[in-house]
Amino acid sequence: MSHLRAVLAVCTALCTGLVVTLSACSGDDAPSGRAEPLKTVGAAEGALNLLSLPGYVEEGSEDRAVDWVTPFEERSGCQVTVRTVGTAQDVYERMSGGFYDGALVPSEAFGRLVAADGLAPVNTSLLPAYKSLDARLRGLVKHGDETYGVPAAWGANLLLFETGQAQPASWGAVFDPRESRPYHKRIVWRDGSHAIASAALYLKHRKRSLKIRDPYELTTGQLDAVVELLREQRPNVLRVWKDGTQSIEAFSTGDAVVGMGGLHELDVLARGGRPIAVASPKEGTTGWYAAWGINPRVRNPNCMYQWLDWVSTPEVQRQMAEWQGVSPADGRACGLLRAGFCTDHHVGDRSYIDRLVFPRVPDEECEKDPECADWSDWTEAWSSLG
Repeated sequence: MSHLRAVLAVCTALCTGLVVTLSACSGDDAPSGRAEPLKTVGAAEGALNLLSLPGYVEEGSEDRAVDWVTPFEERSGCQVTVRTVGTAQDVYERMSGGFYDGALVPSEAFGRLVAADGLAPVNTSLLPAYKSLDARLRGLVKHGDETYGVPAAWGANLLLFETGQAQPASWGAVFDPRESRPYHKRIVWRDGSHAIASAALYLKHRKRSLKIRDPYELTTGQLDAVVELLREQRPNVLRVWKDGTQSIEAFSTGDAVVGMGGLHELDVLARGGRPIAVASPKEGTTGWYAAWGINPRVRNPNCMYQWLDWVSTPEVQRQMAEWQGVSPADGRACGLLRAGFCTDHHVGDRSYIDRLVFPRVPDEECEKDPECADWSDWTEAWSSLG
């Protein structure tokens, strides 16, 4: 298909399902305005193209019992095609330039996509399951009066340690070369922006002269200070992990005694008999979430809305939570999960989730401030650490 025909095909699908600005159908590949939410869900287009992180669009290929795609296809008539990518940066770049109907967007990329007009508003009144999702998470995907996503899962960036080997009370045990001296070469970090944010949370309390207000919303000067700390500490770090299995391996062999992890890693290590526990750092704890979002250039809006409601139902939330080892966004899944799962994962625990510091859509003050570090600044900063 020629470029012109491809653009016309996209515009036809857009203009039948969404009300868009005239410039959105002008032949320009980049989104030039926000699409308004769908007013009603109509006949399925028959196809749905998704972008996702691993484990959130399962069709039984790894385990026949883990399949929430096939039932969706049978009931909706929408044939699902999914491209799986590994990082938030991948999601951000592909959603900014690709023709996916929607994506499972990690929290560290979500706000930046909204700010860049890379996500369309969602009409949540068309999603019966939406009102049952956690209220804090629903608030995180709003910007002004509009909602830009449907939360799927969440968790915390925990400070893990091996009992008997470490007794950390601060993120300094992970990020500060002086405080972490007993653990040098036995520390693990999580890859990417969550490590930056957790280190920023530490400096917010340790170096108040920086005046850090939000560890996920830094000025360029604050970001420089955080990166300077991380660069000084980097030679003392055993491993920087992208996949939780790397963290599990480091702790299970005894090579790591302190570092960043999540409840899934903790659960696997505990079942393996490793004496790993969660510390309560005095600076607090950062959190993460993943939410489904709609591409402003969506080709199959009716199938996309059906998918958004489907993945928010208790049964699909149960399957996803069990498969990924994460906290579901819908507490109703707890009635279907194994005993103790939701207690261990703090689902419905308001005091716990409300204490977490989550990434959010940058406020207008930050968006207009030339000193506010943007996504590219964070990405470049992290890459510079090697």
